[in-house]
Amino acid sequence: MKTNWKSPDIIIGKEATGKFYYRREVFENEVWKEIEKGNNVLIAAPRRVGKTSVMKYMTENPKENCKLIFRNVQGIDDEKRFYKTIYDLIIICLSNFKKSKTLIQNYFTKMKISEITTSGIKIETKDIDYLGEINSLIPQLDQDGENIILLIDELPEVLHNLYLKDQKETALNILKNLRHWRQEDGFRKIQFVLAGSIGIHYVVKTIAGRSSDINDLYKITYKPLDESEVSDYISTVTKNASVQYDEEKILHIKNKIQYFVPYFINLMLDEIDKAAIKRNDPKITIEHIDEAFNAIIKNNDNFSDWKKRLTDYLPKEDFSFINEILTHISHKDQINIQNIYDIAVKHNKDTDYMDFIKDLEQDGYIVENSQSYTFISPFLKEYWKRNNPIHNA
Repeated sequence: MKTNWKSPDIIIGKEATGKFYYRREVFENEVWKEIEKGNNVLIAAPRRVGKTSVMKYMTENPKENCKLIFRNVQGIDDEKRFYKTIYDLIIICLSNFKKSKTLIQNYFTKMKISEITTSGIKIETKDIDYLGEINSLIPQLDQDGENIILLIDELPEVLHNLYLKDQKETALNILKNLRHWRQEDGFRKIQFVLAGSIGIHYVVKTIAGRSSDINDLYKITYKPLDESEVSDYISTVTKNASVQYDEEKILHIKNKIQYFVPYFINLMLDEIDKAAIKRNDPKITIEHIDEAFNAIIKNNDNFSDWKKRLTDYLPKEDFSFINEILTHISHKDQINIQNIYDIAVKHNKDTDYMDFIKDLEQDGYIVENSQSYTFISPFLKEYWKRNNPIHNA
């Protein structure tokens, strides 16, 4: 390999930050506009679109009078730990407040808070009622002071894990308190931006029997890149790379991917780059792009998480229904409403089957075209086809 080889500025598997972050200012501004109105925000996005990256960028680039902090709460599995996490985030924000300084310092002294870092706090007080402390502290803050903005990722996963552990009441209590903080006048100084890689409406409905507990959230949809953004994205991340892409090559990548989430684009750019390194030749052809696509779909590790999400979050009988729908599409290219209904009847889902279809749309699996449904991504279609080779239509 040439010693001066330069790979594209991409990252796979982790959120994109720093030089790897591709800004989408229109979306950032939409979130900021709602925060400034005093709204709590739900970022609705399919998997791998980049919502975590934008939340982290906003945290690192706050606006005046806003103290932002991001936390992925995915691993939390009990109520006390959840409230402690929220409490710690609040304390970290308060430590940077310019107003209410006396109140805050007195509180820190009372609670024997001796160390505050971005990852957590050191507190000597024992047996703390974290929920009670939050409910007592927030209403005391200066109404003309800064706002606390908590950007919480993967909340639906926490709720769902509690539900699976037969802790439905705990999950309901968390939903109730989050709603209390969002709606009560005394808590105007704290706001939430929530996101997750599974549909929160589905999870809340499963737990509470309704989705009204989150209807007050202002929903903002974070969409995949559009045609022009894809071209700009590829040009940006490969600007100084050894492998360069002209309009013809970019168009062919678009035609292969079809669903323009950064993860899929990065998979292609990375596979093309690795193959070029092996050849020790930065020049690429249309055939090289096709070869990269075929190599990617043969690697189950790239897409197995899509299936794992369904098996983890759906009861066995629900997954069986969903998997038959997706398998049908993978082998037949599409499925119409009648076929969906026929499969639903077989699985005793004929009363609510379209709710499942809507969830699959929202979570970035399928898309409707002329009253039929297809996979939104050729990658996912080929993955499902390879992993479900026998299909009785």
